[in-house]
Amino acid sequence: MGSSLRLVVLGCILLTALRVVAATPTPAANELLVQTTSGLVQGFLDVNTTDVPLKKWLGVPYADDTSGANRWRPPQPVNVEDGQVINATAYGPACMQGRAYGGNGTSVQSEDCLLINIIAPANASNLPVYIYVYGGGYDSGSASDPKVDGSYLAAKGIVFANFGYRLSLWAFPHAAEIAEAGETQNFGLLDTRAAVEWLRDNVQQFGGDPTKITLGGESVGAEMTNQYMTAFHDDPIVRAAVMQSADTSQPMWELDNQISQIASDMSCPTGKGLLDCLRTKSATDLQQVLLASGTQFQPVTDNITIWKDYVKLTREGRTAQIPLLCGTNLNEGTLIVESEPTAYLPNIVQYSKSNNFNMPWANLTRMEELYPVPSEAFPTAYNASSQIWRDAHMQCLAHNLATERTRVLNQPVWRYRFDLVAANLNSEGVRVGTFHGSDVRFVMGQWRLIAIDAPFIPATPNEIAISNLMVEAWTNFIKDPLKGPQIPGWKQYDPEDPTTLALLGYDLTGADLGDHFTADSTCDFWNEVLPIFPQTFPACGSWTC
Repeated sequence: MGSSLRLVVLGCILLTALRVVAATPTPAANELLVQTTSGLVQGFLDVNTTDVPLKKWLGVPYADDTSGANRWRPPQPVNVEDGQVINATAYGPACMQGRAYGGNGTSVQSEDCLLINIIAPANASNLPVYIYVYGGGYDSGSASDPKVDGSYLAAKGIVFANFGYRLSLWAFPHAAEIAEAGETQNFGLLDTRAAVEWLRDNVQQFGGDPTKITLGGESVGAEMTNQYMTAFHDDPIVRAAVMQSADTSQPMWELDNQISQIASDMSCPTGKGLLDCLRTKSATDLQQVLLASGTQFQPVTDNITIWKDYVKLTREGRTAQIPLLCGTNLNEGTLIVESEPTAYLPNIVQYSKSNNFNMPWANLTRMEELYPVPSEAFPTAYNASSQIWRDAHMQCLAHNLATERTRVLNQPVWRYRFDLVAANLNSEGVRVGTFHGSDVRFVMGQWRLIAIDAPFIPATPNEIAISNLMVEAWTNFIKDPLKGPQIPGWKQYDPEDPTTLALLGYDLTGADLGDHFTADSTCDFWNEVLPIFPQTFPACGSWTC
């Protein structure tokens, strides 16, 4: 076992030990000691982060350890022991990552990671609640990443929560044994449901109103929110949803294609008994093989918890009928295609067949007409490829869901586009525009973190004002989804009114009126393609083999 993996294991042991401590004063003597379905939880008072004193409970288990026999099982209830108090004064470990580096907050990893963090104003009582799902491509990320710390949202008068959920191999094994049993294996989505249920049952103890919960997230956190609304549409628990930069469903491998490679490398059978054998292996050994093999694990379109065409399902009413705030960034595709070699060729021919794009059946002739290279709009194939990815994966999904939820479900939708381009947001500068993920720090009020990332230039006064505006808009929606963001210029979405796309990032006091007729002009074409997406990868793993 490598030294880095030994450090992960040691860190997991230490964090697990710290989470349960000897009995402390009774709740009557300590308002930060809260009784929950997971047992007594000891929090702390934070008087330094914001101008509003905040109560915080970090690393609270909402479900049991997922290792051993619980691996690849739905989340199980927490095993509560009499007389124990959970020390919730520090973040717990991140879930096991499917990448060598999963981002901030992932230095310590464990399968005992189904943990929720709760932040509330010191005087909280029956406040609206926001439960946030972090992004990370379904194989990375952590609820303890400072970028997704919701302290500044909570300070505006809500209860904020975020949580860890299983990732990669541990979340979406795509195993034949599970499929043949007629069971779902989208454990990351089941974890999300368990976290929402735990919050419903316990949030009143933290000052929140269980009837006023909003679920939301960014990137795959937004995609998971969309999946959640359909999987649990008959009893969503939540009263509203937020989707920042949601992607379409993911392509899949054949059953056992990826996990059998893991099994073979670990001397386990590749047929019957594969899962039982792998359950005996340590998480760190599994991770080591996973990283060495390059295998990939994504949500499984099983028609149990995850389906193919979410626009069709929305049109049929098979989704939670609740208000929605949704949107995208202006240049979602730039960082996505950044490391894709075919994006730097003289034309888009090869990119159109790439695994980065994943829609090789799209009509190339029509794509070349819509995204001509070279042209004023697309000087290079990089520019065209990034916009192709943006439109096909995110822009048209936002357009379609907003339109169907408005026209068919008669539910209010508040749609936006984030357009702020600034040289201090990424080491690549303005070249990558308003890239995927650039909105997160602004929505969370975490503009102070801009200075600690390359190119290490602090937030400008304008950026601070824009972040404050977005915090205001998001918390207003969470407080009253029917009234929406309630900032100047942001109107409720109307498919017939082109001015109902709110543009954020220009005006320091409100939203500019965008033209969604122009912004969505390519969606007629992509809507011919998207209903048959996603497909299953060929056995060779490439669309061109």
